Amino acid sequence: MGALFGLLTSVSIGTSDLFGRRVVMRCHVLSAMITFQGTAAIISLAIVPFVPGSFASDDFLRGLVSGVGLGTGLACYYTSLDRAGSAVAAPIVATLSAVIPFAYTTLRGHDPPLIAIVGAAVAFGGLGLVTAGGTRGTHVATGTAWALVSGLAYGVGLGILVDLSESSGAWPGVGQRLSSVAAMAALVAIRRLPALPPPEVMGYAVLTGIASAGATIFFIVGIWFDAPATVVGASMFPVMSVLVGRAAYNDPINMRQAIGIAAAVVGVAAVVAS
Repeated sequence: MGALFGLLTSVSIGTSDLFGRRVVMRCHVLSAMITFQGTAAIISLAIVPFVPGSFASDDFLRGLVSGVGLGTGLACYYTSLDRAGSAVAAPIVATLSAVIPFAYTTLRGHDPPLIAIVGAAVAFGGLGLVTAGGTRGTHVATGTAWALVSGLAYGVGLGILVDLSESSGAWPGVGQRLSSVAAMAALVAIRRLPALPPPEVMGYAVLTGIASAGATIFFIVGIWFDAPATVVGASMFPVMSVLVGRAAYNDPINMRQAIGIAAAVVGVAAVVAS
């Protein structure tokens, strides 16, 4: 179940890429982030009554801290996408955002079976192959730098959620989105940027926020079942992002990346089988 919800997280991230890239092509990424995260916060709050659990201050605080990392990661991720495309940005971000919490869950006492460890290694190796290809963008070095910062921020933000208790329900997701949108609003105010994206892409911005909220919900539920498997499944979002980038934005995919995607899928399958 953990791997399943991790994969649903990846699908949600890929969906948010589909709509989100249309928005950041028309406005500053920070202006887009307010609508992205604000919509996600509303969705997260709306589902609280439907998710078993109660408010817990320590888990809510973890959500708040996590939101700063995820908000930073998402803003840097879209900046990297704009500079170098999904084939460069997504695998780098995914590898870092998966390795950090996966290592943390192991150090915290989770003892995944050997097949899960091997599957994770194959999946991460596949991500490396995807990262090694698709470098035809005009600002690859800049995009790579933004992706590295994004991956580190995502990794820390996701790692903080590993210790969540199931009893806290959806409240950590609410805290995560609230702190994220607050941080983005502060940056927009400091830089005197427009607070919202242009009206013609507002619908896409709202859809991005809905998909982003779904990713958080799936990840948190997956953590309750199996933290390491959820982390690995969620790290497969480059597969979705690269496919979306190719289909919707004409991002390049070469043979090496295709092999990497296949390896990532096989690796996740091994984790699920465990």
